[in-house]
This record gives sequence, structure tokens and C-alpha cells, in this order.
Amino acid sequence: MDALRGAAAILVLIRHYFRIADLGPFAAHIDPGTMGVVAFFCISGYIIPWSVLHSRTSVFQFAITRAFRLYPAYWLSLILAVFAVPVALGDLLANITMAQRFMGVHDVVGVYWTLQIEILFYVLIAVLMVTGRIADPRASLWCLFGLCALSILMAVPRAVLSLKTPVAPAFSLVVMFASFVFYHHRHAGFLSGRQLRYILSSVCAIMLGCFYLAYRKDWGFGETPLRFMLGYAVGVGLFIVFMRLDIKQPVLCALGRISYPLYLIHVPVREIITALMPSLGDIASALLGIPATVVLAAIMHRGVELPFNRMGRWLVARYRAPRLKAEPEAIPLD
Repeated sequence: MDALRGAAAILVLIRHYFRIADLGPFAAHIDPGTMGVVAFFCISGYIIPWSVLHSRTSVFQFAITRAFRLYPAYWLSLILAVFAVPVALGDLLANITMAQRFMGVHDVVGVYWTLQIEILFYVLIAVLMVTGRIADPRASLWCLFGLCALSILMAVPRAVLSLKTPVAPAFSLVVMFASFVFYHHRHAGFLSGRQLRYILSSVCAIMLGCFYLAYRKDWGFGETPLRFMLGYAVGVGLFIVFMRLDIKQPVLCALGRISYPLYLIHVPVREIITALMPSLGDIASALLGIPATVVLAAIMHRGVELPFNRMGRWLVARYRAPRLKAEPEAIPLD
């Protein structure tokens, strides 16, 4: 998974540091950023259930570990973003919560939108935990079917009524729960290989139709159906290839370990460099910005991400301490 995270991070860096439009007429349909983000969603859909099911985690413990995993590095990136561009106080306060879009406030950094989808996924996982269905493979499958239906309900008004419905959360959650179903197939023997292929092929067909309906009109971001079809196909394809071949390329693994802070700060770093040296071209900005992002992300990983992750696990262990004698085989949440 670290190697796949590294590959996904590279795709996101390419999207925001290089002009894809220079590749020619077909460039309008190529979006490395979508490819990378979809790969990240596949990882979350697989890893988050694994962490919960392998640690006898309560909802409280799950919330604590996720908060200590996400917020410290996020807040630091937000401070960096404030130095990059002016931010209104109200927008900044809303962004501190990581739930700004739910309040109708724009993201200070564009890539933050994916974190709010992660939160939605965590909420659904918490609901499954509370209802005692997290380990039931059928529950993940029914969630997948429900999200496919939601995707259709979100896509049709965009095509028929020209109503800009929020399709990205539904589409992304379909990917995450498809990965969750695959987790149950791989670790719990849920569905035969033939059944899994049939179900996921049907999901792909539904999503292709949704992409066509939702993105047949450009809403101002260069949207085309083919762009999203290719983006999602490549992102999911990378997940499958890395899982099947068990790729552990050292450089990709190293990037994967710092991929979260790297993802958070690469745009603010680019904006700061552009503001300080406006005469730099795209290539020069990339040659300066990408190494600076990697170095700063590595520092954040060592100095912020790892210590707070350990603190979150310590709090969870302390909360669980009275039960450990009765459950000596319990595994700490990774």
C-alpha cells in the first residue's frame, strides 16, 4: 500500500505542477490528479476496514485515532496555506474543522475536498460499527448498491435539469465501498471470484453511465465524461495491479510513507514559490517546488505525523487498558 500511495502522490504532483494541456488535443481527457485521488480512495476503502476489524476497535477509539491521524498535519498545512494566499477569517475558522464544504464554505486549498469525503466514509464505517454490521460482508455489499443508486440520483439531475448536484462524494464512496467488498472477498472468502467480477463489472457499467450523465456538460473545470472514465479506470487499475503484483518499490514506498503531508502541502508550496518568484516558468517551478515539497513533507512526517499517531494510539491503549486483561490478544490500531 505504501508503494501505491507513492505512485498516487506522484500523479497528484504531476497534475498540479505541470501543464497537461501542452500534451495536445487529447490532454483535455487526461487527469493525473483524478487517477491519483481514486487510487487513494481505493486504499482507504481497503485499509480502514482492515484496521477496524483487526483491532476490536470501538467507535470512540476509531474517532480518536482518525482525528490524531488527520488533523495535526492538516492544521499545519492550513497555516502554510495562509502564508500562500490571503484567507478571510470566517473561511479559515470553517476550514479548521475540515468540514467546511458541509457549511457551504470553500476549501482554502483545493485538494481538501477529498478529506471531507474521507470523513463521510468514516461516518459510514462508524454506523456499521454501531449497528454491529462492520464484519458482515453483506452490509458492505448493500452499501455499495445503495451508493450506486445514489450516484444515479445525483447524476440524472445534472444531465436533465442542468442542476449542479454534488456527484463527487457519491462516486468516490462507490470506489471506497467496492474496495471494502474486495477486502471481504480477499480476507473472509465473501463471494466467489466469478461473483465478484460480475458484481464489480455491473458497478463499473453503472458508473460509466453516471460519468456520461454528470459530465456531459462542462461546469467550468474542463469536465468531460472521458476524462473521468479514464481517471477512475486508471486509479482502480493501479490498485489492482499493485495488489496483484505486491509491488514494493523502495522509492515509491518512501514517498508513500510521507504521502499524506505531501498531499496537503504541495499546492501551498507551489503558490509560495510562485508568489516569491513570479518569473519562474512551469518547469523551473516544478524543479524547485517538488523537492521542497518532498523535504518539507518528510519533516512533517517525522516531526508531526508520527508523534501524533503515537499519541492517538497511546490514548486508545489507555482507554482500553481495563479490558486488556480480558482480551490479551487484542491488536493495537495501526
